[in-house]
Amino acid sequence: MELNEHRQGMWQGRHLQVNILYSRAGVGQQIWIENDIGAVLIDCADGVLRDILQQDKDLSQLSAICISHGHFDHMGGLRTLLGFIRMIGRDETLPIFAPEGCVEVFSTISNFMHNYPDSIPFKIDCRGLQPNETVVVADMEITGFPVVHCGSTKVGGIGDPIPAMGYKISYKGETIAITGDAGKRSQLENLVSGVDLAIIEATYGSVSDVTAELIDRVHLTEDIAHDLGSKAKEYFLIHRVK
Repeated sequence: MELNEHRQGMWQGRHLQVNILYSRAGVGQQIWIENDIGAVLIDCADGVLRDILQQDKDLSQLSAICISHGHFDHMGGLRTLLGFIRMIGRDETLPIFAPEGCVEVFSTISNFMHNYPDSIPFKIDCRGLQPNETVVVADMEITGFPVVHCGSTKVGGIGDPIPAMGYKISYKGETIAITGDAGKRSQLENLVSGVDLAIIEATYGSVSDVTAELIDRVHLTEDIAHDLGSKAKEYFLIHRVK
């Protein structure tokens, strides 16, 4: 079943709650997932701090940040978020996960730590995830699912594949799948089939709008996303252009 509007959308399961704080292709995306122990933030683009505070999310419950890939509309707000957490005096370790080789994320964290070598009150545990690696945060099992995603610009066309992941999050028998940005060439059926909630990117409106190469290597169309969603119990379509 497709759920309602993807911006500020909310899903309440038996043990997990999901809030799509914001999602628009080329602008920003942040997804907040929580259980009774803590919360995980998937992606943190520009505006993430505003979205968290406006929607009354408790940053003291933030147990980890997982970033799908290094494009600005998925990690451009990381520096701001870290700065705010430093300012309010967090003292617990903050794990941050991203695909191995995601230079944008790791360089941002390195620069932040370089700027404040003696005044960050919390430890940043930054790790590059290997494909299909699982970590446990707030008793949630989080598995990185490798996807095919290339950068593209109007001037430069399609670039090379970049380190990119979707995520599968499981807790007490309930499972959420997030595709991240992914072309059709990704084996997304294996990620979303049978899950309680699938959160699927649907950047392109229709097949007629784009080339087959863009669909294969960059983003999904809405019809492909709907087809994938039908393999899950419920689903959101996000990362649309409008």
